Amino acid sequence: MFVVALLLLGANIVYGSTDEPVKPADSVSQENQDAHDRTHAGEVKLNKEYFKGFITDTEDIITSPARWGKSDWITASFMAGITTGLYIYDEKIQTWAQRNKNNTTGDIVKADRRIAAISIPALGAFYLYGYYTDNDKAQKTVLLSAESAIITGVFVQTLKHATHRHRPYTGDSHSTWDGPSLENSNEHLSFPSGDASTVFSVATVIASEYEDNFIVPPLAYGIATVLALGRVHDNAHWSSDVFVASAIGYFTGKAVVRSHAAKQSNITLIPIIDGKDMGLLLTYQF
Repeated sequence: MFVVALLLLGANIVYGSTDEPVKPADSVSQENQDAHDRTHAGEVKLNKEYFKGFITDTEDIITSPARWGKSDWITASFMAGITTGLYIYDEKIQTWAQRNKNNTTGDIVKADRRIAAISIPALGAFYLYGYYTDNDKAQKTVLLSAESAIITGVFVQTLKHATHRHRPYTGDSHSTWDGPSLENSNEHLSFPSGDASTVFSVATVIASEYEDNFIVPPLAYGIATVLALGRVHDNAHWSSDVFVASAIGYFTGKAVVRSHAAKQSNITLIPIIDGKDMGLLLTYQF
C-alpha cells in the first residue's frame, strides 16, 4: 500500500483575516459521526436493492473465472486436485466410514443435525433482534446468510439434476452417473450434497461477519464440518459429494459477503488546524 500525501499548511492557505486563533473542531461530534459511519457502512436492508443483489451477485459469481488472477487459478487447481483424489477413493472411504461408525459417532451426528435445524429459527430471531434494536450488523448477517444459502441452493440443484449421480446407499458404483434428465428420484441426486453446501454457505457468512470474535468462526465452521461429515457417516453421500458441496457453500458465502462489504474511498481529506493557520492533508491510497 502506498500513500501519497499532499500537505498544504501555512500563511498562504489561511482562511479569514482575523488574528485570533482558529478554534479546533468539536472532536467529540466528529468521533460520534465517524462511529455512525462505521456502524452503517455496508449495511444491508430488506428492500428492493437486497433482492436485486441475488441476481447481480449470482452473475458476478458465474462470470468470476473471467476475472481470476494467478492465485485464483492455483486455488481452483488445488480444489480440483482434492476432488479428484476423493473421487478415486470414494468407495474405500465409504467402506471405512460404515465399518467404523458406532453409537457415539451416531449421537454426535444427530446432535449436530438438531443444532443445524435449530439455527433456522435462531437466525430468524436474530434478525428480529437486529431490527428492533437497530443493530445493522445482526440484520446484515441474517440477510446475507439467506442470500448465500439461496444462491448456493440454485447452483447445487442445477448440478444435481445435470449429473444424477447415484447415492452410496443404492449399492451402485461411485462412478454411476446418469447425466442430465428430468428424473427427480432422490436416490440419483447425490452430487453435490445439499445439506453440506447450505450449512457451509451460512456458516461462512456468520464467520466472516464476526471474524473478530474468537468463538463464532470456529463454532460456525465446526458445526458445518460435523454435519458435512455426517452425510458420509450416514451413507447418504460420497466423500467427493460433500467436499464439492462444502466448497461451493464456502466460496459462495465469501463472494456474497465481499460484494456487500463497505466501500472505502481511495481519497481522504483531513483538515489541519495550527494556531492561526489551517490547512488540508490530502491522501490517496492505491
